[in-house]
Amino acid sequence: MRRAILMCAGEYEPIPIPVGQKHKSLRSAEAFEYYGEDPLVVAVDGGLPRLLAQGIIPDLVLGDFDSLEDKFRPDLDEFDAVHPGCVFRLPCEKDDTDTVYAARLCLERGCREILFYGALGGRLDHTVANLQTLSWLKEEGAEGYLIGKTTLAAVIGSEKVLLPAGYEGTFSLFALDREVTGVTLEGMKYPLSEAAVTNTFPVGVSNEVNADTVRGRDSGRASVTIRQGLALMILEKSESEIIRREKRRAAQNSTGNSNGTAENGKSFPEPGTAAPGMPDPSEFDRIRL
Repeated sequence: MRRAILMCAGEYEPIPIPVGQKHKSLRSAEAFEYYGEDPLVVAVDGGLPRLLAQGIIPDLVLGDFDSLEDKFRPDLDEFDAVHPGCVFRLPCEKDDTDTVYAARLCLERGCREILFYGALGGRLDHTVANLQTLSWLKEEGAEGYLIGKTTLAAVIGSEKVLLPAGYEGTFSLFALDREVTGVTLEGMKYPLSEAAVTNTFPVGVSNEVNADTVRGRDSGRASVTIRQGLALMILEKSESEIIRREKRRAAQNSTGNSNGTAENGKSFPEPGTAAPGMPDPSEFDRIRL
């Protein structure tokens, strides 16, 4: 499925963005190569300078630009002049948020997997709106992910989802409908089998996934199954876990590991890592029920 990447104007962490070569400017970019079809990259409002700071050239820029600082207005004007027809200036008073408008545009262009960066933290109302946008995308037959340095959020329903191999961290599940039924959690510290979870009691918060909890499973992976209803899945890692994994990756690169060293000897992030310590959405396996 075609992927879209949206850089939003919420709380921002300068983490690598999985884009293809065509989106990289001539400056040294911190973005790493996405091993697949080039995604559609969209800067949403104040997200433009964040992409440019990483040397990433978006395909589209849109918003009412109320969150774009004045010092970055020249960047917007320059992009508009160099890429005519690629800037969508929206009115401030509208039903869709800038992010929802961008998501609609991505759907119209054939994208069925949308990654949102800069969409967590910051204002609570905007974060909740972004979480609701994930539910709307699910109803539209698309998958959405909010991705931060230590957090990944997605909506699941009427499916079995296998977490990425090797994932270790916290797993939380919250009912979005009044009741979510047929909930089964496997490979976690606190398993469930065909349970019902409601949106009035957070029984699914802060479960744990690690090497011990998945030991003995044929897939070697934790999984969540929902028979009916929509639920919010949140994966989180601690900063210490991320630092430990980054040090291990750096050590592998320095020894010439074929998965971490380019032909010129320079190291690059492993494919399939959307952010330091967080899995790329392509590493999830979703099985419809």
